[in-house]
Amino acid sequence: MTELIILSPYTLHRQAWKALLMNQPGIRVVEEVNGVSRMPQTVAPGPATILVDLPALQPDFVNELKRSVPHAGLLILVQSYEIAEVIALLQAGAIGFISRDASLGDLARAIIAAGRGEIVLPPEIAIQSLMALAQGQPIEQEIAAPLSERETEVLRLLAQGFTNKGIAQALILSIRTVEAHLRGIFAKLGVSSRTEAALWAVQHGYSAQIFK
Repeated sequence: MTELIILSPYTLHRQAWKALLMNQPGIRVVEEVNGVSRMPQTVAPGPATILVDLPALQPDFVNELKRSVPHAGLLILVQSYEIAEVIALLQAGAIGFISRDASLGDLARAIIAAGRGEIVLPPEIAIQSLMALAQGQPIEQEIAAPLSERETEVLRLLAQGFTNKGIAQALILSIRTVEAHLRGIFAKLGVSSRTEAALWAVQHGYSAQIFK
């Protein structure tokens, strides 16, 4: 179950999101927050997402929000996917972005994915953003152990913006098996998040090799 915090300065927006999402499978709305006058409280350990519905969003605010609830995935509602804005907010701590034109089903899936720590972006936007981020990052040291063939496939799809479910479908694996491979990849790369693993993959050319 993914615990959801709804953050919006508008009472009607918060109530509307709650009404839409409170009965979605796998989601439990635990808090509604103004965000301007009050930041969210720490939620219990486990999958958690903050749905951010603000008319204008600055990286400093996202950074403060991430410090307030560090283990929650920050899912930002956007009017359009502007690369410069996406990159700045990813650097500040956001993990996902979803269009205001998305369907309710897509929004629910994005909330659950963000709560698991998955990068939520259209694949083409994810690749562009990660490549731009990687250009400003130092090349990491060699990995602790070689990746297996299956781990390489998983990492390549991760670098292309695939969710765990998407990776599982592409490789005909269970989601739990994908999660196990990701834990192994994180350990070998010496990283602690999907974003760090994806950046490593982009730096080392994995995103350029489309899985077939």
